[in-house]
Amino acid sequence: MNYEDPELINRLSAEYVLGTLRGRARQRFQRLMLSSPRVRQATWQWEHQLNQMGNSITAVPPDPKVWQSISQRIDPLQAGASEAVKAEPVKLFPALARLWQGVAMTAVAASLVLLVFLLQPSVPVESEQVALVQNEQQQVLWLIDVKEAQLNIKASSVLTVYSDKDYELWMVLKGQDNPVSLGLLPKTGSRILVKKPQFSADDIRLLAVSLEPLGGSPTGAPSQVLYTTPLISL
Repeated sequence: MNYEDPELINRLSAEYVLGTLRGRARQRFQRLMLSSPRVRQATWQWEHQLNQMGNSITAVPPDPKVWQSISQRIDPLQAGASEAVKAEPVKLFPALARLWQGVAMTAVAASLVLLVFLLQPSVPVESEQVALVQNEQQQVLWLIDVKEAQLNIKASSVLTVYSDKDYELWMVLKGQDNPVSLGLLPKTGSRILVKKPQFSADDIRLLAVSLEPLGGSPTGAPSQVLYTTPLISL
């Protein structure tokens, strides 16, 4: 597969942002983002386009005939509902009204916008952030718990320990070509890493783990990327 092909990069970026790129293909694409500024730029553009699309949507109530058809499918007893019910569909069925806002878009994009809207908290709260680093067998290798000033990291028992190698944690920031090292990961037990000033859930594209000589990367860049994972806000 030619990952230098602009058309292929654009298609994979779209599938990644929409969430339809799954499994090993998604993991390969995350590793590709780590090494390719072109891929990161294409992914950012798709995210930007979808965000703009969501912000530009205005509420449009469905046509009365369409609304009647929807009501009949939901509950046949509503077929004889009063005109007052039909006149105020948004008040009675806000979820369905919001769904019809995305008729002009693809079904996937509309679902994403609706999901973001529904999951927005009414009151701003400080969210906890975590990351699970997993291998191809979906076994958890490290649990990363993000606190205000530090990263609490715990290694699992299934991790392969090398006496002559270290595992290093990296963050890939939006709009930045070079990954930033966060420090060495524990091979057993737990370790606390100081949180870098640039560490922000809104700015991090993904986290990555590389295999390095003892003491970490000698070049300041990842040597052999093994795993990637998103940062999740709870």
